This record gives sequence, C-alpha cells and structure tokens, in this order.
Amino acid sequence: MRLITSISFLIIGLACHCIAFGQSDNENATAITDTAKVDTTSAQIIIVEEQTPDTIPLKSTIDITEEEAVASDMNSVGEEFPIAQPKDSVVESRLDTIPLQEVIEQADADIIEIETDTISTVTEFPAEVVAIVPDSIPTEPIILTPLMASEYLNGLISSRGLWRPRGDSLKNSLLRLVNHYNEPYDSIRNRLLNFKWDSVMLMHADVVEKDTLPLRWFDKSLFIVDTIPLEKNPLVTKNTVVMRVIDSLSFSMLELQQDIKERIESLLEVKDIITENIIDKKYLASKNIQLYEITHKGITPSIRYKEGFSPYRFNNDSTELVMIRTRKAIVGSDESPFRIVPNGRITDSLKTAIETLTAYTYNRDSILININNKQGKKTPMWLTAGKEDLYRYWIKNSKNDSITIWIGNPSKRDIMLTLEEDVSVERFERRMVDDTPFTTASPDRKLLKLKPLREIPVLWSYGIIGAYSLNESFFSNYWAQGGESSLTSVLDINAQMEYSNKESKLTWATTGRLRYGTTWTDDKGFRTTTDIIEVNSQYNRVLRDKIDLSSIFYMKSQVAKGYNYPNDTVAVSKFLNPGAITIGLGMEFKPYKKTSINFSPLSYRNTFVLDTTIIDQTAHGIDKDKHAKQELGGQLLVKNTLVFFKDMEIKNTVRLFSSYLEKPQNIDVDWEMSIEKQISIYFKIKLNLHLIYNDNILFPIVDGMGEPVLLPDGSQKKGPRTQFNQMLGLTLQLKI
Repeated sequence: MRLITSISFLIIGLACHCIAFGQSDNENATAITDTAKVDTTSAQIIIVEEQTPDTIPLKSTIDITEEEAVASDMNSVGEEFPIAQPKDSVVESRLDTIPLQEVIEQADADIIEIETDTISTVTEFPAEVVAIVPDSIPTEPIILTPLMASEYLNGLISSRGLWRPRGDSLKNSLLRLVNHYNEPYDSIRNRLLNFKWDSVMLMHADVVEKDTLPLRWFDKSLFIVDTIPLEKNPLVTKNTVVMRVIDSLSFSMLELQQDIKERIESLLEVKDIITENIIDKKYLASKNIQLYEITHKGITPSIRYKEGFSPYRFNNDSTELVMIRTRKAIVGSDESPFRIVPNGRITDSLKTAIETLTAYTYNRDSILININNKQGKKTPMWLTAGKEDLYRYWIKNSKNDSITIWIGNPSKRDIMLTLEEDVSVERFERRMVDDTPFTTASPDRKLLKLKPLREIPVLWSYGIIGAYSLNESFFSNYWAQGGESSLTSVLDINAQMEYSNKESKLTWATTGRLRYGTTWTDDKGFRTTTDIIEVNSQYNRVLRDKIDLSSIFYMKSQVAKGYNYPNDTVAVSKFLNPGAITIGLGMEFKPYKKTSINFSPLSYRNTFVLDTTIIDQTAHGIDKDKHAKQELGGQLLVKNTLVFFKDMEIKNTVRLFSSYLEKPQNIDVDWEMSIEKQISIYFKIKLNLHLIYNDNILFPIVDGMGEPVLLPDGSQKKGPRTQFNQMLGLTLQLKI
C-alpha cells in the first residue's frame, strides 16, 4: 500500500512538471518582472498563465509637472534637450497641432432644430421605400428676411446628417451663395486691388518650429514613438503561479491515511504569483519601430526626426515628446497681415495673382439685362467685356412708328446707343384733293462715268514641278534571242520664284533645277546616266515695249561622283568639281509670250575644280597647274516653248558663249530640247535631248577602227568633241 501511494504522488509530481513552464522562448523579448518575494529553495513552478490585455498599460505613475520636467528630469535625459527657448523669436506651430476652427456658423435654434448627435448612419435600407407626398392643403407662405435665409442655409450646410458623404454641387452652390451674401464680390475685389502692398515690411528672423511625437510607454524607461498602427500589442504580460510541492517519500502511510485530504489541499494552495511584462522586439523590428530607453546619458538611441529637429521636453503626462528646431525665415512686421512668408517677393507674386484672377473673373462673368418697349416686350441682352458686335433694336411710338437704333457693348458696364443714319418719318393723312399741291420736276438724266477697277498686283509667284521617269526590261536566263535586264530611272525637279512689279517695271526671276538619272544592269550594276544641278537668276528692267535691260547669273555643277565607264574606280567629277559660274549684262528681247532672246555682250565665265587631288582638271579645260579657268566674252541665251494640239509642248534652251581673249571663233554650245506629250493628269511621255560642245574640253581621238591616233611624240591625240545625251520614257509629274 505504501508503494502504491508513493507511485501516485510521483505521477502527480511528474504531471505538475509537464504542465509548468518558466521563462519565454522568445529570444528577442525583454522581460520586466514586478517585485515578488519567492522562496526558490522550497517552491516549484507548476502553473503559468499568459495574458494579453486589450489595453496597453502606460507608466503607472508619472507625477512630473512641466517645471520639474524642465528643471530636474531633463538632467537625466541628457544634454540633447535645450531647456530655454531663445528670446525675440517667432514660434511656428505645426498645422497638425492647431485645433481647427469652425468656419461656418451654427444656425439659430429657433429657425432650424437639427440634432446631429442623434443621427445614426444606416447602411441597410428597408425593402419598401415610400415617397413623401406634400399635403395638398394650402399652407401659409414662407417669408424669410435675408438674414434669416442666410442663417437657415448656414444651418443646412453645417448639418452632417443632411448631406451624403460625397461632394455635392448643390451644397457647394449654397455655400458660395451664403459667402456672397456675407460680403459682395465687388467689395472684396476693390479691397484686394486697393491694398497697399508697399506698406508690407518684411525682415529676417530666427523661427523656432515645434512638433510633437506621440509616445507609448512600456515602463518607466522604455518607450516607442507611436506613429505606426499595430495589429497586436507588442507588450505581453505573463503571470507565473508558484505552488508548494510535497515530497511523498518523506511521509509514512499512517500519516497519509490520516491527513491525506489536508496534504492534497496544501499541495494545490497558491503560494505566490510572478508577473512578467515581455516586449516583442522581433515584431517591432518587422514594423521598423525603434525601442528607446531613458538612461543617465539621455535617450538611447537618439531619436531621428525631420532635419534639424531635436527633443526638447515631454508634455505634462509624458504621452508626447516635443521636438523643436531653429531656422532662418522671413517674417512680416506687426502691422502687416503676414507672419512667416516663403520668400521676399511674395507681395509681388500675390499682387500679380490677384490682378490676373480678378481680371479673368471680370471678363468671364456676364450681366443679363432686359430692354423693354412701351408695349411691354422684353429683349434680353448680355453685357460682356470687349464685345464689338452691335444689336439692332426697333423703337415704336404710340402711333406705331418705328425707328432703328443700334445697341453696342463697348465694355462690361457700358452701353452705347447709335441712331440709324438717314432716318425719315412720313405718315399718311387725309386731305382734300383741291388742297393737295402737285410738284413737277424734270430729272437730270445722264450717265455717270465709269471708273475702271484697280488691279491688285501680285508681286511674288512660286512654283515647283517634279517629274520621275522609270523604264524597266527583264530577260530570263533562257531567252534565245539574247538580252540583258535593266532598270533606268530619272528624277527631274524644277523650282521657280518670280518677282514682278508692273508699276516700277521690274522683274526678277530665279529658277533651280536638279536632274539625276541612273541605270542598272545585271553585269554592271548601278551607273549614273545624267547628273545636273543648275541655278539661273535674271533681273530685268523694262526699257521699252518687249525690250529689257537684263543682268544674268548662271551656275552649273553636278551632285554625285561621275566615272568614265567602264573605269569605275577613278572619279572624273563630283559636286562642284567642276563647277561653272557665268555673270552677264546685256539686253533681252521678247518677241512672243513664250520666246525670249537674251544677249549679254559683257559676260564673265569661271570654270573651277576645287579638289585637284582627286579630279583631273585638264579633262574640263583647265590648265594642269591651275584650279580655275576665267574667261571674258559674250553670251547668247534663247528660250522658246511651242505648243501643239493643246497637250504637246516642245521646249528649247540654247546657250552660246564665245571668249573674246581665246579663240573667239570657237563658240561653246549648250542646247537642251524636250518634247512632252500629256496622256493623263499625272503622266506624260517625255523625250529629252541634250547636246554640249565645249572647245576647252578635250577627248582622246580614235580612228575608224577604234585605234588611238598618236602624235609624233607618241602621245594620243586629243580634241574637242560633241557631247550628246538622249532619254525617252514615261514620266510621272506633280506640279505645285
């Protein structure tokens, strides 16, 4: 029996050890235990209760006045806290610490009785909604004075339960109406525009800014800045129940049988309770919340707030920490309406903003007036700013005679009345025939002299014509008769600008031309077939009918590099290499509308090659040791256009030049002729022929067998030859 009893007590002791626990397993927690006297030698922990209160306990007792916090306790916080506030400084309060003031006055209780505290928000509505129908019995009319109406509307606007949460235009309109009643817009406008901005005095001063941080205390020295919402309480309270354990082997069976009940009750009797407050640091770290401690050195670690702010003092109940900083600012004098301004030009900016907004509002708003006649008919009219249109209005007298006046609105508050010109009022009346005089007159009938219409001169005219020709042929590899695939294209752009003043008898015409063509074959690839860029400017003054005094400028060159095929490695020409400029002074004769003959007996031509390292200048008539060839001579330019069958034109341009100083009998010829046949609005068939003969450009001479003709010194003979270029194709033309 003794053995069974011992085993029973042993099982009870083991069970107590299994359900008991001591310290928390959280390594990141800080335990804060209350003072409790526990005999650890004769006591064993068997029950632990964990509690998480809904409310966070603050410091049990903080009996510190504001003076004591500044004089005494702040000495233990550290030297971070400035005690005294600098004199002669302006203290700026944060917006979040200033209580808001009621902007709208409450309505008179005698006019409207609405208790907002008794209104409850309901999110569910009954299934059936019954509309309120006004009583059909007539009631007394509602009469309100302007003051009563203003107070009534103020009461409706300030009622929280009357309006839906979202913004409503009706409420905003009522608010603007009440504000306009309190003070008219014209009074506000005049006061703002007449404000003496020069009287505002600004000065530099030190401004002390103050802000507060809410605190949450865990004990007398540990706290956090309570600005981040927490889902749970980081302070966990644990209560440990301490009970006495009896050694079952130290009692005999007889004693157990006699007082076993008392022994068991004494075993379960509570001896002491240990309370522990544990801070969950891991949870605070996950929320980026710093735990602060007040030590003899101050607050550890230092509180990091906005730039320049430092702790100053705690408030009376230590629930908030006051932070201050001192900065340089611009403040207004005591007589000015400003306290702290952002910059020294605020008065200029504010004045400009007020003038801009008032001017815009003044011009935007309109005034409606009604013009009434004697019969009571109303004609509405809007008065606006800067409207120049006139309205026609008929005025009638008692005899229904009408007269027209014009009503204008030169400015927003002005009306202009203008009487109709040449007004004559005649009225029929009854008279005896004998009393009616008859007047006879013979009218002066003659035709007035007609004045010819004055022609409006068009001084400038412009134009551009773009033409593109494309020819293509294709032969397969198995074409028995032979052939080679090819693709030929030519782009021809002509632009003109002309100034013509008939009164001063002056004409200035300038034309520009770009003509570039290529051909492609399977064996030879792309090759340049034609490359011309020309600028022609001519200034004329009329001397007599069909004869003008003329001055002319002409330039000719090419765009791309040119080769003497089949040799495509050595360039013989490129842009401005060569280039030719001709300036002439003479007479021009125009026998027909599209025919002109220009003769310039005094002409100067300059042929040049800029890059002689790549381009051989001797191939263009320039001496080997020079870059240019200058010539003085005469030039004849003939232009003619013939039209056949209304849609076919033949254009000829012949340019002849003879040098007075070098072989004047050898005349240089540049003749270009084009035949164009229009086949549709965009397409035409064009044949272009271009012939050039220049006595200065020499070519190698060969005989009838194709063999070179040699000189006695063994070199190949060279001489001038006629150059000829021809192109025929379908052309797409666009004219602007």
